[in-house]
Amino acid sequence: MSVELEKLLDEVTRKIEELRAQRSELVQKVTALREERKRLIEKKRVEVQRLKELREERKEKVEEVRKLREAKKKVREELNEVLEEIKKLRSIVENSKKGPSASAIRRRIQQLEWRLQTSVLTREEEEEIVREIARLEEVLERLSKAEEAKRKLIELRAELARLRLLLKNYTEAISETSNKIAEIDSRIENVREVIDQLNSKIDELGKRIEEISAKIEEIDGELQRLREERRRIIENLKKREQLDVKVKGETLLNELAKRAREKLSRGEALTFEELQALMMVESDGAEDTGGNG
Repeated sequence: MSVELEKLLDEVTRKIEELRAQRSELVQKVTALREERKRLIEKKRVEVQRLKELREERKEKVEEVRKLREAKKKVREELNEVLEEIKKLRSIVENSKKGPSASAIRRRIQQLEWRLQTSVLTREEEEEIVREIARLEEVLERLSKAEEAKRKLIELRAELARLRLLLKNYTEAISETSNKIAEIDSRIENVREVIDQLNSKIDELGKRIEEISAKIEEIDGELQRLREERRRIIENLKKREQLDVKVKGETLLNELAKRAREKLSRGEALTFEELQALMMVESDGAEDTGGNG
């Protein structure tokens, strides 16, 4: 019986050592996985911050484009107003080209005024000359306005060139900034992909950590059960050893008592141990008899 218990104790002890080694290996694995997960979480934090900065940069560029387009719109409106004004001034200038020049009209007015002053004219002729002078002065006024229009036209053409250049600059600036926004969008997409990959890896590590942790808990439960079983086996072995010691002692005592009786029957002297054993056996027998009586 004790041999079987010892074999069972060895088997339980072996299982405990195997489970402890397995648990130690799993603890090392879960520790390494947690460190890796921590590293990936920190990396994700950096990428999330980068994504935030890129979005802020994109927001600034979009606002910049909005302002550029607003400014371009105003320049376009100014340019259209200048073109409209140039169109009007050109019409005035074109109309002024028809007919005599301003100097010719001035000479004609001077001639008519001289005729009024020096010639004897009828009322009808005088009135006719006055009307002609008035008409020529109107023509001269229109020619004067045409000259002013020419000067204004030169100024507006310079302004038109300036506005067109400004419009071109705004167009180029909008295109350049829009390209930067597209570049930022591409970088944002790349960072998002990195974050998605990190999330996937972090989730996967989390699942593996949970699985291994569950396995460790399972091993802990089995270890507790095996340790309790080993404790019971050891207790049983101790009881068995105590019983064996008792049985061996009783056997030895009976043998000494038997030897003592044989020696007494032969008239030989007894040793102290033989005498003591004989007395103990007979005493036990008397007690047993008394108990049975």
